[in-house]
Amino acid sequence: MIDSTYILVLADTHVATLEQLPERLRQLVKEVDYVVHCGDFTELRVVEELRSLSKHFIGVYGNTDAPEVKELLPTEAFLEIHGKKIAITHPYFGGPPWGLEEELAERYPIADVILFGHTHDACSIHKNGTLLFNPGQGYPMFITQASIGILKVTAEGVEGRISSVDNAVLF
Repeated sequence: MIDSTYILVLADTHVATLEQLPERLRQLVKEVDYVVHCGDFTELRVVEELRSLSKHFIGVYGNTDAPEVKELLPTEAFLEIHGKKIAITHPYFGGPPWGLEEELAERYPIADVILFGHTHDACSIHKNGTLLFNPGQGYPMFITQASIGILKVTAEGVEGRISSVDNAVLF
């Protein structure tokens, strides 16, 4: 059997408490091995709730986060699982979303995976052997559903899946 690690990837939740997010998302936080939030929690309470519910939590702050969040969390983080190097960022330094993936690939050249938020647009593409992965926005708005990403990391590779929160399942 292959040893697998599951990572729930969130970004741009923009809420004051996890209770404002779909119930399925709160369930997934408890099920996975890691929860990674790519910024724009908005409130410190969301960081604290994710930390208390998850087995392992990693987060970076975004441009709309409260000062308390920015004092607590870094602008970027790095993780290595099963030999795969993962960079985590909220690239508010980027301009319009187009071209951002190229800039991130240049900024993190040794990463196998780059997890990012900020654009609210889900993205799962490969550039020069690196998976660039943005789960989209973690809250529902008008006709846009909340979305999340799930990564399955093994020594053999990384698989990523982005889905609406309500339809999210582990591999």
